[in-house]
Amino acid sequence: MGSTARDRRGTAPASADTTSLADAAPSKSGWLSGMTALFRPDSAPHATPESNANELLAFPSEATLRQEQASSGDAPKPKRRPAAASPSKRIIILAAVIVCGVAAGFALVARRIPLPSFAATGPRTGNLTIATEPPAAEVLVDGERRGTTPLTLPLAAGTHTITIQSDGDTRVVPLTIAAGAEVTQHYELKTRVAAARSGRLSIVTEPPGAKVSIDGRSRGLSPIVVADLAAEEHVVTVSNDSGSSERKVLVTPGTTASVIFALASKASGPLGGWLSVSSPFDVEIGENNEVIGASHSSRIMLAAGRHDVVLTNRSLGYQETRKIDVAAGKTTTLRIEPPHVTMSVNARPWAEVVMDGTNIGQTPIANLLVSVGSHELVFRNPQLGERRQTVLITANGPNRIATDLTR
Repeated sequence: MGSTARDRRGTAPASADTTSLADAAPSKSGWLSGMTALFRPDSAPHATPESNANELLAFPSEATLRQEQASSGDAPKPKRRPAAASPSKRIIILAAVIVCGVAAGFALVARRIPLPSFAATGPRTGNLTIATEPPAAEVLVDGERRGTTPLTLPLAAGTHTITIQSDGDTRVVPLTIAAGAEVTQHYELKTRVAAARSGRLSIVTEPPGAKVSIDGRSRGLSPIVVADLAAEEHVVTVSNDSGSSERKVLVTPGTTASVIFALASKASGPLGGWLSVSSPFDVEIGENNEVIGASHSSRIMLAAGRHDVVLTNRSLGYQETRKIDVAAGKTTTLRIEPPHVTMSVNARPWAEVVMDGTNIGQTPIANLLVSVGSHELVFRNPQLGERRQTVLITANGPNRIATDLTR
C-alpha cells in the first residue's frame, strides 16, 4: 500500500534534524580550505532533485503542523544554509587576500632590512667673489694671502676679515658668510696716480659754525675736512653773521692742508687755543660726530676748555676717545701710542722671519705682540731664498700671515 500523508509526516522531521546537525558540525579544514572551497565547482548549492510525486503532498498541512507544535512544544527551526558567493564576489575576495598577503610580506621585509638615510649633509662653506677696479689687488682673508683680484674662493661659514690692498689704497672689511651662499664684493680702489693728484683741506674757524665755500662752492660749516681736492691752489671763503674772510690755500698731492680763520663774534666767548696730534699713523680727529681735523695738520684750532675728541683710522680698525683741555692762546699736544695686538706667522716649509729689521724667530710663530700699522716681513730659507712681504696689522684682527716659499 502507498505511503500515507501521516507516514510521510513522520519521516520528515528526522531528515530536517539530520541536516541541522550536519550544518552545525564545525569545519576542521581551516581558513585556507574554507577560502578555496568558495572557488570549487561543487561549492554551488545542490539542486533539489525532481520528483514525479505530487509536490503538494510532500508538505504537511498547516493545521497538522500547528497541532504537532502544540503537543510537542516549539521545535527548533532548521538553520538556513548561507547562499554561495557569486563569481564576481569570489574574485574580489581573492584579490583582497592577495593584496593583504603582499602588504604583509613587504612590511616584514621592511622591518628586517634597514633603510638607507637620505638626509643630505648641508654645505659648510660659501663662495666669495671679489672684484676690484683697477684689478690685481692683493686679497688677504683673516691675515692669510689668498691671491689677487678678480678672485673666487671658498670660505668656511662664519665671520672673516677681508683685506684688499693695492699700491694706492687699502680696505679692511668684516664679512659674514653663510653656508651655501654666493657672495660677490666689488671695490673701487684709488690708484697711486689718482692719490698723487688729490689732497685734503682742513678748515677751522674761531668761533666755529662759519659757512665754508671752496672755489665758490658751498662745503658746509666749520670745522670741516674736505677730501679729494685737486692738487692745486684753491680759494677758501668763510663767513658768519659778523663778517667774512678769504684766503688762497695750496693743496699738495697726498697730504692734508690746514687753514685757520679768526672771525669777529657778536657775543663774547672764550678765547681759542690749538691742538697738535702726534701719531705713528694717520688719524682723523672728530668731535660731536664732526671731523675737525687730521693728524697731518700742524695745528687745529679749538675753543678753550674741555673737549672729548675721537681719533680714528678705519683701515687699521683703530678708534680711541681722548679727553683734552685746551688753554686759551696755547697749543695742546696729543701723542698717540699705537695699540699692540697679536700676530701669527707661518711659512712652507719653514723660514727665519725678520720684521722691520728685527729677527723675530723661526716659523711657526704664534701670538707675537706687535703694534697696529704697516710692517715689512722678510722670510728666509737657506734652500729657497728670501721673500719680502708688507703686511697691515689691524686692531680688529685676526692677524695671520702665511707664505709658501715653494711657489
